[in-house]
Amino acid sequence: MFAVRSASPLSAWGFLSLPRGLFTPQLWWVIPELIGHTIVTVLMLVSLHWFIFLLNLPVATWNIYRFIMVPSGNMGVFDPTEIHNRGQLKSHMKEAMIKLGFHLLCFFMYLYSMILALIND
Repeated sequence: MFAVRSASPLSAWGFLSLPRGLFTPQLWWVIPELIGHTIVTVLMLVSLHWFIFLLNLPVATWNIYRFIMVPSGNMGVFDPTEIHNRGQLKSHMKEAMIKLGFHLLCFFMYLYSMILALIND
């Protein structure tokens, strides 16, 4: 009357092991992004580029805050089990789009500054 189910790919262990494998390369980019963005922010402060420093400061602070506030037991900032369990995927996508817009803005600002410096020399 009752049948024993075999382990399917969507069982608890199969479901959890698939996202961990997919998220591992993303975890390698969190620390270099944090270090790189902090270095750029400090360099802008040292070189007295106040506007660019003030533009980079909130994003660098947010990156440091996110890295420090990772709960113990999580794999990192992007823990796949927490994203699926708490439904955080939408907020992570929103954050990624904001960062994309910020990096595009910075790219064109730096490009404009470089062209302006080349023309003035």
